[in-house]
Amino acid sequence: MRRLGFIILLIAASLTLTPSVVAQIIPPSPNQLWIPAYFRGLTMGHAHRDDVLRVMGASTEAKKSAGGEELIYQGRGDHMGKLTLRLDMTGTLVEVEEMLPRAIPRTMLYKEFGAQPLTAHYSAAACAGGALYRDQRGNLELTLYPGRGIYLWPDQYGYDFAAIHWSMRRPGLPHPPPCVTHGAPHGAASNPIQP
Repeated sequence: MRRLGFIILLIAASLTLTPSVVAQIIPPSPNQLWIPAYFRGLTMGHAHRDDVLRVMGASTEAKKSAGGEELIYQGRGDHMGKLTLRLDMTGTLVEVEEMLPRAIPRTMLYKEFGAQPLTAHYSAAACAGGALYRDQRGNLELTLYPGRGIYLWPDQYGYDFAAIHWSMRRPGLPHPPPCVTHGAPHGAASNPIQP
């Protein structure tokens, strides 16, 4: 009777799956919900310019961009890289980019962010100002952490990482721009280090 009880207990224990075991058995979905990133107390899509200045202090440089404004902090990244905080036209923080001073190996960033990221392939549409879009045959592979709102940009060799992005939304467009769909020429990003 004790032996039967032990066997039943063993079977029950093997059927109880922890979230980490389930994550190893069921691979993450490429359509996983993107959660806006959180960077040093600033949530993408919620923090505003005043919040950024309160947390980060005065920027090294500020410049207007097509989408709003960029605040640049030299050498202030987690890896001593250049931080660029992008604000939209309303002054809302939408993205933080750290350009790494030198490429960081995948294994090192996997230890920092987690070992089971998603990957997605992209192409850049020359006919749409170099806009990135999802393309299964694209030659640019980004590493995504949708549950944390982070994506990693590869270096020129495509293996190690040159930049870390904390973002409000998933990178790129989900579909090709109309000019690509209608047969206009498109190509890969000419400089994969510059997103």
